[in-house]
Amino acid sequence: MITEARATPNDTMAMRWTGAEALRVLRAGLAASVAVVLLATMAVLAVPHARGIAFFPALRYAVVTPACVVAAVAAAFLYRALAERSARPRATLAAVLAGLAAGVLLGMAATGPRGLAAAALPAVACVAVALALLVPRLVDRQRPSRAGTAAVAALGAIELLALAGALSSERAVPRGPEGLAFEIPRAMFDADHRFIELPSGARVHYVDEGEGETLLFLHGNPAWSFQWRDLIRGLRGSHRCVALDYPGFGLSEAPAGFGYTPREESLVVEEFVDRLGLRDVTLVMQDWGGPIGLGLAGRRPELVRRVVLGSTWAWPTSTDTPRGKFSMIVGGPLGEFAQVNFNAFAALGIENGIVRELPAEVADVYVRPFLPLDRRGIAAFYPGQITAANDYFAEVEAGLPRLAGKEALIFWALKDVGFPRSDLERFEATFPRHRTIELPDADHFFFEDAAEQMIQEIRAFVAPDAARPATGSGDRR
Repeated sequence: MITEARATPNDTMAMRWTGAEALRVLRAGLAASVAVVLLATMAVLAVPHARGIAFFPALRYAVVTPACVVAAVAAAFLYRALAERSARPRATLAAVLAGLAAGVLLGMAATGPRGLAAAALPAVACVAVALALLVPRLVDRQRPSRAGTAAVAALGAIELLALAGALSSERAVPRGPEGLAFEIPRAMFDADHRFIELPSGARVHYVDEGEGETLLFLHGNPAWSFQWRDLIRGLRGSHRCVALDYPGFGLSEAPAGFGYTPREESLVVEEFVDRLGLRDVTLVMQDWGGPIGLGLAGRRPELVRRVVLGSTWAWPTSTDTPRGKFSMIVGGPLGEFAQVNFNAFAALGIENGIVRELPAEVADVYVRPFLPLDRRGIAAFYPGQITAANDYFAEVEAGLPRLAGKEALIFWALKDVGFPRSDLERFEATFPRHRTIELPDADHFFFEDAAEQMIQEIRAFVAPDAARPATGSGDRR
């Protein structure tokens, strides 16, 4: 009796290596890599950590993607070879992948920074398991479906474009003179750059221009002292203008163990004020400068004479509000992914927060502090602090009654949707002796849109009492 032999998987794989066969295996590996890149990226972001500041640059998309592609293609060819020689090719492939994963993690633990291996563990495990499951199925499949091929091609193209964008964001920053980490064109920011070592260990960069009553400028996010350059240029002829970078921002360095929270930054500003012996200062605050500066003012009201503020807040934020929802999204995994991999929040935040067209060379200097891989995460950390730091905001709010006697100049940018009129009304109630200037054609970085007007208003506001207009409740222009 004659019987027909049935083909086994090993028989199928026993075909000769041809160019067409190699191309088929390559396609299978690339198809597997598309899913693996997505899984690995999600696994990196899913590890609990302080968003942005506890992110390891070694796990960024520009590294994970090519590593996953190489691993997937290598696994596909390895499986194809094992299928000809091994009775259990799938089990053998899984064992090899498990061994490689263990070796990668051990290498990270031995040579990488502390915590890298633990942060990479879920991603490395996901890659190994996914390849062990996907590669045999894709290599064994002789004719993939058209719909599946189209979906893989589309997602792969998106991942490839994302990789190109991530790599382009990692451009080199021109080195600055005199020990500056990057170049700051003198014609753009005409000031002498100074550094001071504080007792806490922070190394703070600041500028100190002019003489007279002191204006202390406190910046927001994503920004640094550069944002105040036009106001400093216009006011230093009659006032002492001091502007600093908080640790982690601009050119300032944080001490070991620093958590970068707004409370810690506020304490550094207080330490800075004491070290420079600043007294009777007028605080000029925007965005995060508000809670950082008003925290200092509430703790030490005797240091502060007046306040100038806009596009800021000083109280806890609910996750149900637009600002709270922004905090959850931009300060969450998606925001971190966009910022640490593409520097997106820093670049887009500055571009979209200014009404006028900012010259390209100015925008370039704005984002230079956020280009180094180990410093760009701070811009992703601070949106999350809007809701995560509510305990600190409660302290700031509790200290506001101590400032009720201070005069306030309030600039309110009407195009800044992040700070509604309800915030303005709370500030007006906090400071009965206020003067409000509404800016209908200005956005979040209102000092870029209305610098000349602000210079005139601040100069009049800080003029000697006998030489300036009275400031009273309900004074709004």
